[in-house]
Formats: sequence, C-alpha cells, structure tokens
Amino acid sequence: MSIKNKKKGSLVQHSIFSFHCPGVTKVNHNSKQNKNITRQNSVLSATDNDDGFGDDTSFDTSVDTSMEIQNFRDPSLENVLLQHRANSSLSSQRNPNVLRESNSATNSQTRSSSLKRTNSDILSTFDGGQAHKIARTSKNVAPVTSPAVGTQLSAEQRKVIDSVVAGRNVFYTGSAGTGKSVVLRELVRILKGKYGENMGVTAPTGMAACNIQGQTIYKFLEVGLALKPASDLANMIRKNSHKLNKWVRLRVLIIDEISMIDGTLFDKLEQVARLVRKSDKPFGGIQIVCTGDFYQLPPVATNRTALFCFQSKSWSRVINKNIVLKQIFRQKGDADLIEMLNALRTGELTNEIVSKFKSLARMVRYDDGIEPTQLFPTRREVSEANSLRLEQLTSKAYKYSAQDSHKGEQYKTQYAQLLCEESLVLKEGAQVMNIKNISDYLVNGTLGTVLFFTTKKLYFRILEVYGPVEELDTQMLKEVRFFTSRVGSVEEWNENERMMFQQVPSERKTQFESLVQSAALESPANILPVVLFKLNGSDEAVLVDRQEFPIEMGKEDSPDGNPYRSQLPLLLSWAMSIHKAQGQTLPRVKIDLNRVFENGHAYVAISRAVSRETLQVRHFDIGKVKSSPIVKEFYQALER
Repeated sequence: MSIKNKKKGSLVQHSIFSFHCPGVTKVNHNSKQNKNITRQNSVLSATDNDDGFGDDTSFDTSVDTSMEIQNFRDPSLENVLLQHRANSSLSSQRNPNVLRESNSATNSQTRSSSLKRTNSDILSTFDGGQAHKIARTSKNVAPVTSPAVGTQLSAEQRKVIDSVVAGRNVFYTGSAGTGKSVVLRELVRILKGKYGENMGVTAPTGMAACNIQGQTIYKFLEVGLALKPASDLANMIRKNSHKLNKWVRLRVLIIDEISMIDGTLFDKLEQVARLVRKSDKPFGGIQIVCTGDFYQLPPVATNRTALFCFQSKSWSRVINKNIVLKQIFRQKGDADLIEMLNALRTGELTNEIVSKFKSLARMVRYDDGIEPTQLFPTRREVSEANSLRLEQLTSKAYKYSAQDSHKGEQYKTQYAQLLCEESLVLKEGAQVMNIKNISDYLVNGTLGTVLFFTTKKLYFRILEVYGPVEELDTQMLKEVRFFTSRVGSVEEWNENERMMFQQVPSERKTQFESLVQSAALESPANILPVVLFKLNGSDEAVLVDRQEFPIEMGKEDSPDGNPYRSQLPLLLSWAMSIHKAQGQTLPRVKIDLNRVFENGHAYVAISRAVSRETLQVRHFDIGKVKSSPIVKEFYQALER
C-alpha cells in the first residue's frame, strides 16, 4: 500500500473512531506508547472487481427494480474523488468504516458523469481462512484492450455521438466488445454538461445499471414495477409534484441493455410520457438513446410471450437513427476468438469453429492463485458452486437470518425478489459482494473478502491498538482472529492457544490480554463480519452491519408502513449467473454451458472473455447455441 493510501486509511480510521466513540481519544500510532509496535508487510492481498451473482434456483431472469445504482470503479474518477475529499471533512463525505443503517435517498445525491464497464478479476483466495500474499500479474492474464477516457473514438463511434448531439433518437448496437459502453460514457459526459440532472441513464436490471453508474429504468422513471395500465401510471405521476416535475423537465433518456427491455413495456412507457407531458410527439418529446445487442439476452415476460423492443408498436416511430458498430476492441489481437464469437452470435457455426470451441474445455492454470470467474446459466448452479467453495473453508461458520418487517403469505413473493438472502452463511476467507449503495465509494457490486468476525465495540478497540485493519501483517491478523473468536467465551485456553499467546510480541501482550477479556464480555448475538473491500484501487476493511431492503408494492402509501427486510448487504460471489454477467469484461472466465437453453446465453457468456488463453468453456454443444431468427432478420434489415 502506498504512503498516500496508508495516510488516507489512518485518517479515515481516526475519523470513524471519533464519530462512534465521542469523548474517547484514539491512540496515536506514532506516540511513545506504541513506538515499539512494528508492522511487517501486509498479508491482505489486493482484490479486483467483479460483478455478478446468482440467487435463486431457477434461470436468472430477475429484474432489480428496488435499488438506485452507482458505480465508482472508474479509475478516471480517482482525482475527482480525492479533490472532493480534500474540500470537505472526511466524516461528512465518506461513510464510516462501519457499514451502518442508511437512507438510500442520501446515497443518490452525488453523481459523477464518468462511466466504465467493470474489468473483473476474482479476489485473492483464502485457504482455511488464512490469507496469502498474491501476485497481481500472471503470465496467463491477457490485457484488456479497450478505448479509455481521452482516447480518440473511431469514426463509427463518433457518428453515434454526432447523431445524439444533433438531437436524433438513436439506437446504436454492435457485437460484444465493440465499445458500446465507451460511446455511452462519452455521451453521458456531453449530455450531463448540456442538460445537468435533466437526463436519465438507465438499464433494465440493477446489475446492468451498476455497470453504467445509472439506475434501473423503473427506479429512474418512478413507476414501481410498471404493472398498471399507462393511464393509471400517468395519473400516479401527475398527483406527485416531484415525479411530475422530473418527467416534465426530462430532456434525454438513455436505455442500456435494450435487448432485455420488453417491447410491451417500451410501448407503455412511451404512452405514459405522452400523457404526462401532454404531447403527441414520440415519447412525449423526450430524446431517446437506446443501446445494446439483441443477439444477447432477450426480454422476459410473465404469462405471455415477450416482445423485442424493435417489435413494439412505437419503436419505429421513436427511433429515427440506427447505427451498427463493427470494430472490435475487447478481443483485439485475438482474431480467432473474434471470428468464433461472430459465428456464435448469429448461430452460423462451421465444423472448424465448433472444434475450436470444444478445444477450450481444457483446464486453464494460473500461477498466482487468483481464480477465474465461474459463469453458470442457472441460479441453482451458482448457489451450489458458492456453497461448495464455502464448505472448503475450514474456518467457523456464522449464520445471519433476515428480519422481515411484515409477516404473511402476501409478502413472501416480494421478499423472494430481493437481492439479499433470507439466510446468509459466512466464514473467514469467504468471497462476498456488497449489494447495496452505502456511499459514493461502497456501492452495489463491490467485491471483498471476509477477514474476521467481531462486535462493534471490539472492532474499535482493534483500531485503537492495531491501527488500520487493511495494514495488518500475518502475526497481527492471527492475534485479531484469536481474540475475536473468543467473543462471549470464558473457557480456559487450550495448549495451541497458549502457544499462540507466546508468539505475541512483548510490547503487545498486555493489550492483547485486555482484548481477550473484552471479547469474553461481548455477546455472540452482536457479531458482524469485517470485510476487506476494493475501493478505487485501494484495500479498505469495513465492519458490515445490517441494512434495510424495501419492497416496492406498487402503492403510494401503506397504512402499516412499507415492508422491508433487514439483512447484511452481502452475497457469496465465487460464481455468477450469465444473466448478471451481461455487459461485463472478465479477464479470467470459466463457463459451464451444460444447462444453457435460452437464446443468446452461450454468446453472452463466452463474449465476456478477452482472450482464449484465459477462457475455459465446458460442455460446448452446437445444439445449445441458439440465435433468434427474428433478431437475425432485424439486423439484416439494418445493414441493407
């Protein structure tokens, strides 16, 4: 960790301690009292961002409409964020390192105009809860080649920008890796400067919205689940001055991952816009920018056949400019993979292409211990993979049960749709994902590793004695794990524990014994996980507390309050579903296509990779490669 990050971590830890323990002075680590406490190189390995998870036993077609999504992980934001911190007190600008109950509304007030897809490496592995130093590079790792901020756009990408700036309603598309998100990032930068907050950056699912630092289209347009008729939704909006003002002032609406938007929903929202804004213009005069690839995951509808957006009644009336991007950036340099993906996209596979895909079934080995992201078609497979990895950890398991505010059968379906688990089991070394926006820094999609479990009171004692948790060396981490494991325990030490005590440096023995005694007085019911998260390139340890996950019932008011579930905002994340991986770039990926059955499934999964060298594909079968003839006909018409 750099000196800058160490200083930053110390300042944040000091601010947190003062905030939660007023009247108590935090020990200065440079004081005479602690000058003999030496620190070895930190054993907490660097972690890299990944996005995706599975959370059910069925094919993953969930739509997260309950959360406002932000994505802080664009490196280009670093200087802006550092300047932002310098201009304000840390306590007011950054959420304390205790992840506490928060009002989701406050998390959406600060936004940046920069966007970026997430490049996703899996976190460093932990065996039996013991951390290992992991090298950050590997001969197996292929570089991710993509246009960056400040890079000159290609002619076809510039054509999209010019068309949107000219006021056209644009649909731009292209195969995976053609830089659609790069164009989106530039569009948002330009349009934010032109219209400020009177524009929307949206996607159909929470994970897709997370990738573009936007919101779900349901959340942004404030239409709940959009189950009511257009006239009812329009009346609901008119009765609420905030919603009405937002709709009337809206200048541009961007919709990413348009392939997952049902055509019937598109028609309904278009009608709502005309009714609310009292205009017969397409979408009520709101400029529409749609992007995505219809060869990827299709829309899903309940109790009826879903329509692609281009099949909707209003599509041709709304969209007046179509642009197809063809230059590949993600797999740049791997001509074979590009050829294979193009064939897979349209379903036109030759025997030679099939043979190349089947050759990818071999095991890919990495010499730095960092594992590939595993993608599965179904949530059940994702759940089983995560459970298996959890079982392999020898550390103690801690179970966290959800607390639901409202009981009754009428709420069960809604609770089941929440991202959080009804029952969550964690261990030291477990790879987890944060699933709720807590601050501008810690947001939905952030990955981390569980370091240990403790109570709030004991956690601040740890900060006082040991300093920033993310800087602990091997011996310190061993000590912390020892006394935190004795929360609520008054049992005598066994022989191994006595031997461990002998290894504690003499200058820390008194403080160590005091911490053991403090742990014995704490209640096991108050134990929470401490997770090492990756925040904008630096490691940061956070004590994770429960959060409230509200249910959207489609009603303005409820006599007994809106239902919510209280649970830790964490999920196991060694594996993810293909559905939630759409839009991601995965430098290392392992895919099992055994249960693929949906159009675009195989293509979406395999096109996440950047190189054949870091791609493993199991159970490739030409019979499982499905491409919609309707989509194929649509694209052929676009290119005539």
